[in-house]
Amino acid sequence: MSQYVPHSPSPDPVVDSMNRLTVVIFGEDRATRARTAGILLCFVMYAISCGVAFYAATLDLIRPFAPQLLLCTTIPAYVGFYAAVRSGWSKRFSDPTLMLPQNLFALLAISFGYTAAGPADRGVVLVLIALVMVFGMYTHTPRQSVIVGVLAVVSLGLCMGVLSQQDPAYYPPDLELLRFELLAGTVPSMAYCAHQLTTWRNHLKAQREKLRETLARVEDMATRDALTGLYNRRYMQQKLDDCIRRYDRYGEHFTIALVDLDHFKKVNDQYGHRAGDLALMAFGSAATLVLRDSDIVARWGGEEFIFLLPNTSAAKARIAMDRLRGALADAVVSSQWPDLRVRFSAGLAVHDQAAGLHHTMERADQALYRAKQNGRNQDVIAGDPQA
Repeated sequence: MSQYVPHSPSPDPVVDSMNRLTVVIFGEDRATRARTAGILLCFVMYAISCGVAFYAATLDLIRPFAPQLLLCTTIPAYVGFYAAVRSGWSKRFSDPTLMLPQNLFALLAISFGYTAAGPADRGVVLVLIALVMVFGMYTHTPRQSVIVGVLAVVSLGLCMGVLSQQDPAYYPPDLELLRFELLAGTVPSMAYCAHQLTTWRNHLKAQREKLRETLARVEDMATRDALTGLYNRRYMQQKLDDCIRRYDRYGEHFTIALVDLDHFKKVNDQYGHRAGDLALMAFGSAATLVLRDSDIVARWGGEEFIFLLPNTSAAKARIAMDRLRGALADAVVSSQWPDLRVRFSAGLAVHDQAAGLHHTMERADQALYRAKQNGRNQDVIAGDPQA
């Protein structure tokens, strides 16, 4: 009788094509997607502005050549901005979004639009400056926000002053002066608001980073033993539970090594508790250096330690213990006691059967007991008839 194997549903080709197209247009990582989305949004806004300019030209509200010139400059410029961001070339700068260059280009476009608009209608163009300030305040530094505001006043002020002198009929000096006064009165206020917002944003960002670092330290303190720097019993218990789940699901066996430092009470009695602490620290340092990255060692309690060796047989676990024993033989616990050495006994048990973790732990503990009974400073594998 054949066994039914469920099949995962085949992906929708339309959805798959849309996902691939999204990656091609916006990029693969989240940061690049956010930046390219901002570029494309600005592109759409410029396209709408160009469409409005063409319509305004039909109503004689703007000089006829202005829409064509605006279209011929904004489209190539934003294709360039998009290519720089989408390709990742802009990541070499502190502002990968290139928001400051975009704002400067926008100010040039607004200045041109202002000069091309009719005498009675060009004041509407000044509203676009607020849009530029709003776009920049979420990415600019406080200094950049001030720079954009100053450049907006200076660039449009120069246009108003120079053109009102060159062509007073098309640029009435009284109206240009009135508009400049409004510009000079409102843009600094917007620049100040943008400055404050960016300052607060940077302050909140710094606070988030500090909070993240603090949480990382707290988490590290919650999972580490204060004396040895090794993982604590709570963390190891979580890892053991993870290994049990992987074994139940995938059959990945692992080996547990229960370790007890030999004659630790004698060390405390003969040399003092400070020497005992140094012995524990020396053991932790040596264990950290000689084990594999995938292996985990934790202080189980007092002078007892536990090793978790994933995908490791008992024979290979014994090799790891021998390697650790060799490292400790050369390790000087303290210059005050140069002859003091750390030795240990270990009981090894492989979790390779459908029994609970407590059963494997009991087998390792019994093997550790036999190692002590046999003279210490050795390893015993659970189930080994020669032990």
